[in-house]
Amino acid sequence: MTDAPALSPGEDSQPKAAGAYDPAKALPLLLCIGWGVGTFGISVMFNSVNLLLQRYATDFLGIAAASYGVIYFLSKIYDAITDPLMGAISDRTKSRAGRRRPYLILGGLVSAAAFIALFNAPSIEETPYAIAIFAGLLILYSTGYTIFNVPYLAMPAEMTTNYLERARLISFRVYAIGFGSLAGLSFAPMLVAMWGGGREGHVMLAWIYGALILIASITCFAATRQARATTNVEKSPLSRAEKLKLIFTNKPFMILVGVKTLHLASLAVTQAAFIYFVVYVLDKGYGALGLLGLANAAGMLVGNPLWYWAAKRLRDKRILYMCASVFAGLVLLSWWFSSASEPMEVTMLRKFLHGITTAGSLLFGQAMLPDAIAHDAHRSGLRREGIFAGIFTTAEKFAFAVGGAITGIFLGLMGYISSTTGATDQPETAIRAIYLCVSVLPATLLFFSVLLLTQYNLSEDQVEAAAR
Repeated sequence: MTDAPALSPGEDSQPKAAGAYDPAKALPLLLCIGWGVGTFGISVMFNSVNLLLQRYATDFLGIAAASYGVIYFLSKIYDAITDPLMGAISDRTKSRAGRRRPYLILGGLVSAAAFIALFNAPSIEETPYAIAIFAGLLILYSTGYTIFNVPYLAMPAEMTTNYLERARLISFRVYAIGFGSLAGLSFAPMLVAMWGGGREGHVMLAWIYGALILIASITCFAATRQARATTNVEKSPLSRAEKLKLIFTNKPFMILVGVKTLHLASLAVTQAAFIYFVVYVLDKGYGALGLLGLANAAGMLVGNPLWYWAAKRLRDKRILYMCASVFAGLVLLSWWFSSASEPMEVTMLRKFLHGITTAGSLLFGQAMLPDAIAHDAHRSGLRREGIFAGIFTTAEKFAFAVGGAITGIFLGLMGYISSTTGATDQPETAIRAIYLCVSVLPATLLFFSVLLLTQYNLSEDQVEAAAR
């Protein structure tokens, strides 16, 4: 490992190491690309697991759907607990590679191994311990994701102090998420089908995508060798209670946590219900699902530079975040008017537009996070980017756990009929519930997030003043 540039404790100024970059100026293109690539592997893993793992577990490993639901929920609770812990660990880490970068490699290794192992897990016919083994592998998957993602998300607050440059840096992450979504939501089911569509197809996919996850993490580690980094403040006049109070009285950060929770709960409800919408409302199969995933990813890749262009001109990330949220809510409401007779081109246009709004939400939500973290450093004199990143990602795990559970419970209460033979006729109440879960309910959550964003009070002038 090579030396990483570091700052004196509590400072937010020029890095001292030779070859490091001025935090107030534009970051080199290769550094931005390299850091963004790290998200590609995690996005491939995240989207592939969300799309394929539940059906693989129930239809190929013989694990009951209820058992899978319990295991998945518990893994998310474990995830939520370990995220702040991982943040604190990275804050206290001392190494020649800095506080965050060693975990890019470690997290990538664990994530790749867990992803491969999940799709090579034994079935209940092969061992009576199949459910326990699967649960352990899902915990390992959650651990790898946390080890990589929490330190990774703490890095932008250290890499640059410039208000708009943080949006530029995050835009490369959004590009990577777009390509990862394309691989995970569109190409993954196609590749599984190419190799027979059964258990063997999932195994082949796991090895290929596992390699991609590892390559992305190694690339990110190598490319950020000269990235600006900060060091931990080991001595502080503040008590533990005062340090904790400063976290929860950081108004911009707490608002972002609330907005993030609402946005991801909206996404969780939509993702959980959309496959039912495709099958029971649009009367289409997995091929159409792949095409819609392609349209969504294309929208993200097209929308990302447009949102960044708007940010450079308007220079108000909060207003643009609100615009993206309102636009997304309106697109979601439009699903209420969709039906099986609708041309596929119109359906794909909706997903394309939703991808554009998703790009804006990802860009500004993540670009505002380093500003809120820097606000804490200005108030407290502490360098605890990891803890803040851990708390922020806890909202992600909580939202997905709750959003998925709400969808299942709501569909059940509305009379959804389960089956062991594939699609079956559903009562009108269940169809109505599916419509609500892909349109009205997620849109309502987004509109509440806009109201919350009106209370965000950290301007560009404040961010730049704190950096001086």
